[in-house]
Amino acid sequence: MKYVNKIFVFICSVSLLVVGCTKDFEELNRDKNQVTAAVYNPALSLTKAQLEYSGNSDFSYDTWRVNIIYSSTMIQQISSPSYYAGDKYTQNDAWSTALFDVAYQDQVKYIVDMMELVKNNPNLANLYQIGRIMRALIFHRVTDVYGDIPYSEAGFGYYNRTFTPKYDAQQSIYMDMLKELDEAAKALDANKTKPGTQDLIYGKTGIADQIGSWKKLAYSLMLRLGMRLTKVDAAAAKTWVEKAYAGGVMGSNLDNAYILHQDAGRPTVNRNSNIFFGENKDISAGAAFLSKTFVDFLKTNNDPRLQWMSQVKGAVANQITGSTNPVDQIGLPNGKDRAGGANDVSTDPNYPGSINNYSTIRPDILLRLNGPTFFVTYAQTELLLAEAAQRGWSVGANAQTHYNNGVTAAMKQLIQYNATAIVDDAAITAYLTAHPYNAATGMTQINTQYWVASFLDWYEAWANWRRTAIPALTPVNYPGNVTGGQIPRRMLYPAAESSANGANLQEAITRQGPNTFMTRVWWDKP
Repeated sequence: MKYVNKIFVFICSVSLLVVGCTKDFEELNRDKNQVTAAVYNPALSLTKAQLEYSGNSDFSYDTWRVNIIYSSTMIQQISSPSYYAGDKYTQNDAWSTALFDVAYQDQVKYIVDMMELVKNNPNLANLYQIGRIMRALIFHRVTDVYGDIPYSEAGFGYYNRTFTPKYDAQQSIYMDMLKELDEAAKALDANKTKPGTQDLIYGKTGIADQIGSWKKLAYSLMLRLGMRLTKVDAAAAKTWVEKAYAGGVMGSNLDNAYILHQDAGRPTVNRNSNIFFGENKDISAGAAFLSKTFVDFLKTNNDPRLQWMSQVKGAVANQITGSTNPVDQIGLPNGKDRAGGANDVSTDPNYPGSINNYSTIRPDILLRLNGPTFFVTYAQTELLLAEAAQRGWSVGANAQTHYNNGVTAAMKQLIQYNATAIVDDAAITAYLTAHPYNAATGMTQINTQYWVASFLDWYEAWANWRRTAIPALTPVNYPGNVTGGQIPRRMLYPAAESSANGANLQEAITRQGPNTFMTRVWWDKP
């Protein structure tokens, strides 16, 4: 791949398909001596980067392929008796490389463009700092999936003709991302110009403090990245986690970082296409179901989220009407097929008579075209703080308090998908009373809840599982798998990199290990 970085220019008349124009940025960037019908607004590159990051673009297959087809099934929240390669650890190069292919040509390109355009403009200082945070969010996902990646030189082809960027070691990438988050959070200034509605994450109606919200996101992401270091550098992990907490992390679900999509316009503008047209289409085709591992956990623990997250395809009406005697939920075991042999779904001891009687995601709650895509949440933040407290680090409250806050937030977060999905206080209290925090099993409790709280964000669920090995998942050993019956540890670099950027790719492989599913990234230690 060549990283030719072109400035993507939106004119205001076209940008209205995505969001309205922000007057402040128009005025700051207008040439008063030039008569023109349209003015480029650099904040629109932030808009575009955020949309692409959420997977809602012409290239949304990165989210469909890596987040859904691979990660959701590897982490055993989704199962597929059909073509989902992650369910059986089979190799599909085009799918496993999709995030790498797409991220650099759109997400990285747009955010680097924006930062280069505004970095020397003091009037747009907040936009630049937000760009640094967004850039860390983008690269954090890519490096967690692939390990060593082009980072420091990526996205600058247009500016300095760097078409074959070096692959930075993941350790150096993490240290730089943490530095960037720290500096950006400190430099944000509520008294300076704000990006307004061009910011799809915190420019939404109802966000009272756009700049303050970005600061909380920066420190919450710092917390997440700091916790990734627990096995490779515990001292650095402690330092960064405590710095994040002191800086000010998310304090409620109102701080959640997400894009709220629209059920209008072209499908590639701002519709929840990656989830709806991917997962919902495959539910209809009998290709995707909820995993037995996931459903059994929710059922065994009498989790009040189950009614809002799951339905039985063959009895949708009963489930959606909220019957007091809801249909039984049955998850499909991973590693099954419909080929009529030893692995056929009918061999499941709990086979419900028809594949349509297995549980699927509720589309009316979680798969709506105008639903949200979450990036970092208060629930995840509190659960990471619970783990930090369990380790004895200084993060305010004790592990039990953070744990209770995290579980509560995850249950309450469902109303951000659909206002009808209410888990009331009594149900939450009953759940926490029945499953009280126990320091002796605290790490397992915390990270199992993190697994549930990251539902639909399977990139993150898979990453945290690799770090902690929690929950304890039983791998499948389907014929023809390429991992020896083990859950993959990373995705694959594109084959095209061998010709387009071969020397730098080979240096990364020599440093990190073979370009296979079982090569661990830097922070993923046994």
